[in-house]
Amino acid sequence: MPQALIFGITGYAGSALARHLVGRGWSVRGIGRSESAADDLETLGVEVEIADVGEPEELEGLGRPDDHVFYLVGSISGHPDWTKRVGLDGVVNAAAALADAGIASFVLVQTMAAYGRGSDETITEATPTQPNSQLGRVSLLAEEHLRDALGAGGFPARFVRAGTIYGPGRRTVDALRNKRLRMLGGGENLSSRIHVDDLATVLTAVAERGRSGEVYLAVDDQPVSMADYFDHLADRAHVPAPGSTPKWLARAMIGGFGLTSKLTKGHAPLGHNLYALVTGNYGCSNAKIRSELGVELVYPTYVEGVESLLADEGDDD
Repeated sequence: MPQALIFGITGYAGSALARHLVGRGWSVRGIGRSESAADDLETLGVEVEIADVGEPEELEGLGRPDDHVFYLVGSISGHPDWTKRVGLDGVVNAAAALADAGIASFVLVQTMAAYGRGSDETITEATPTQPNSQLGRVSLLAEEHLRDALGAGGFPARFVRAGTIYGPGRRTVDALRNKRLRMLGGGENLSSRIHVDDLATVLTAVAERGRSGEVYLAVDDQPVSMADYFDHLADRAHVPAPGSTPKWLARAMIGGFGLTSKLTKGHAPLGHNLYALVTGNYGCSNAKIRSELGVELVYPTYVEGVESLLADEGDDD
C-alpha cells in the first residue's frame, strides 16, 4: 500500500490531497495546525499530529521508508517572520528530519511568486525566475536548500509551482455577493488556475512519476484574465461582479497594513506578497505535466471548474 506524509494536512489543499489519496487506497498521515480539520480527517482513517514545522524537535521520527512526502505549508498574508518560518525554516527542518528515513519522494508545493511580475510570454518550467516579493525569494531559497540536499545525498526533491487554487469551500461567491472581493487594477492580467481536486491529481503524479530536481507547473489548460474569471463566476452565480481598487490605493493600503502587521506580528489582509501575486501576469503552460506525467484534468478550464462549484455547493465556492 502506498503511503503519504503530508505537511500542512489540515490546510485547504493538504486536506483535499489527503482525501484524494485515501480514495486511491493510500495510507495517509500528516501534521497540521487545525484540530477541527484533524478530527474530520481522522474519521477517514488519516493519522494527524498537531505540530509546528518551525520547531525541529516536533518533526523528529516522522519519516518512514518509502514515504511520499508532500510539503504544503506556506503563508501569503502572514508577517514576514512567519512567511520565512513556514516557507523556508520548515522546509529545512523537514528535510533534516527525513534525511535518513529512506523516503521515496519529497514534493515541495509553492505558488507562482518565483516568477515575480510574470511575463507577457507563456510561462513554462524553463522560464527564468525573477521574484519581486519576500514570498518569491523565500520560495527559491527553500528550493535551493533541497537542491543542495539532492546533490549531496540524493534527497528525492521535486518542485511544484501551482496556479491559483480554487474549489469548494473558498466562499468566493459569498465574497462577491457581499461586495468583499475587489480586483486590484482593471484585472487585465492573466492568471493560471487549478481546481483543488486536479491539484491533488497532479501532486500524486509528481510523487509517483516525477523526476527529482525537476519543476512542474500545476495549472489548467486555459489562462484567463482576472476580470474575465470573476465576471464569468458572477454571471453564473447571479451575483454582482467585483469592483476594482486602483493599484496606487492598494499600495498605500499595504503600507498601513504592513505597519499594523509589524506591531502585532499578525496577518495583514493585504500585503506585498498577495499584491504581487494577484497583479502578476501568469499565463502558464501545463504541457509538461500532461506529456511527461500523463495527467488528465477533470476541470481542464475555469469554465468547467466554475460549473462544478455551483453544482456542488450552490452559491458557495
